Amino acid sequence: MFKRRTCLAVFAAVVMIFILAKQLNEEKAPLTINGDPVSEEELAFHDGSLERTVRSREIWNWAAEGGMADEFSYDDLIQSLENENRERKKLQSEGGVLYGPVEYTPLQYYRRLTGERERMLRTRILEETDSSELIRYYETHQENYMDVDTIEAKYTIRQEGRTIYEGNVILEAESMRGLSESDEELAEHLLQLEEGGQYRWTGKNGEDKLLHCVRREKGRVIPFEEVAGAVADQYAAERFEQELTKRIADCKVSDRRQK
Repeated sequence: MFKRRTCLAVFAAVVMIFILAKQLNEEKAPLTINGDPVSEEELAFHDGSLERTVRSREIWNWAAEGGMADEFSYDDLIQSLENENRERKKLQSEGGVLYGPVEYTPLQYYRRLTGERERMLRTRILEETDSSELIRYYETHQENYMDVDTIEAKYTIRQEGRTIYEGNVILEAESMRGLSESDEELAEHLLQLEEGGQYRWTGKNGEDKLLHCVRREKGRVIPFEEVAGAVADQYAAERFEQELTKRIADCKVSDRRQK
């Protein structure tokens, strides 16, 4: 019984010391997020922007709460960076395949790890989302999953008062990419035209160019099966931003830095 009481007393003392140390650390730190100090080095990763620092810190905290990664620690980051760079240099010297730089800077490595955590969180969101929810999202955002309209226009090119080209040009889903690559300017002007509308502009060589839209038909809604991947990505991105915005609003920031 005596040993048990002694152990409990020691445990209570350790907890109290930890709490007091944390409070003392918070009091000394000029800037904290949810009670955890923010170093000048961490702020420097975001060019001193507190808003962006809070966003990234919440991404790290969220991933840590989900058991996907450790919480942010600048010292741990630098230690991990040194290990990573050592392994990358070794791989290069052995003739292995190396993706990215041979040696990361602290900022590059920090951004890489932050991006990895964001991707892990989005993946977790999708893992916890029923397929029926994705279909509902698709059905309420169908304007994002439509083919381009089919547009037909009479296209006339004149130079020095003489017609050098006259014919019809058609833009549709199947030809959109090819036309954009061959004549991006023409494709952009076609997309702006309503049926019956005209657009005139001067070409690079002084040509007088005229488009007269004779037909515009609404593009089809692309079936869910053809855009399922895009739907999942957009749903996860939207849910991620919603949750992150809530977390940022709920976090406690103490800024006692001299202005």
